[in-house]
Amino acid sequence: MSKNGSATNYQSGCLYALLTAVLLATQGPLSALAAKHLSFSAFICVTQISLLLSVPLLTAHGQSRRDFFALLTNKKNLGQLAILAMIGLAGLVLYNVGLKRAHPIIIAAIMNLSPFWAALVAKIVTRNALPVSPLLYSLCFAVAFLGAMMIAWSQTDWKNAPLGSLLGSGAWLYAIPIPVFFALSGTLVGKWLSSFDDAAAIAANFFFSAVLFIPPTFALAFSDASNADDSKTTAVLLLLIGTLAAAAIGRVTYQMSLSRTNNDNGFVTMFFLLVPGLSSLISLPLSWFITDLSFAADTLFFAGLLLVSASLAVFSLKSWRRISESST
Repeated sequence: MSKNGSATNYQSGCLYALLTAVLLATQGPLSALAAKHLSFSAFICVTQISLLLSVPLLTAHGQSRRDFFALLTNKKNLGQLAILAMIGLAGLVLYNVGLKRAHPIIIAAIMNLSPFWAALVAKIVTRNALPVSPLLYSLCFAVAFLGAMMIAWSQTDWKNAPLGSLLGSGAWLYAIPIPVFFALSGTLVGKWLSSFDDAAAIAANFFFSAVLFIPPTFALAFSDASNADDSKTTAVLLLLIGTLAAAAIGRVTYQMSLSRTNNDNGFVTMFFLLVPGLSSLISLPLSWFITDLSFAADTLFFAGLLLVSASLAVFSLKSWRRISESST
């Protein structure tokens, strides 16, 4: 607990959650080109290389380095890291398949369910209750979810897109477990590795995962390197940048937010409903150079952004007030 009590924890946790949402918002626009132009093995390999490159940054602090090596030299921790690596790989595989074959609006709809799944995971794994009543949480989530979907819908040619092209022949089903895997990974890190520095725990997770998955995926990707072209080179660079921002730095801020809120995944992931709006804004400058990305700033977009922002503001204020009252 911080000096000023639990309410301060939720306030700082809110700030880290907002920062995480900004970082996660970069992943879609920067990864979309790679999902379309890279092979499955190359996509996984580049992602893992980017995560490995983030390890020196995450362990720059002395305490982080000490905890990093302590995690990798303990047999119990290695087993936990192996489980976390498999959960991360499962989510990455499904994300690649869904993004490649299904319409982005369907993927956005599924990813927007993260707060619901995260609250459920936190309840089951850590027995944490929400900082607000279930009714208020449900109302805020419903309004924010509606706003997030309005934002995603505003970026598509929904009037001319047939339902079959949106559903992608059932490919959207692959994306359903992704929010569950993401929430489960964050909750397990908070539960298993809470005695270690947040950055060190994430760095150890990335390092272990990279050691397992880079060699086989690199071998498969290298065998297909003859088809390299300028579009693939651009896709690789954007994927590296997006992974460093979202999966590396964003994962650390996400874990820090969980630490500040006593592993309250339901509270933290509520702010991820800002991701569709932020991703759209990030796509605007990228669309000037990449034709696959576009941005439509119409009435539907701003109405959706207003709904998301308003519901999150109410949710945050009610959470802080309730925690403050319970701590006095």
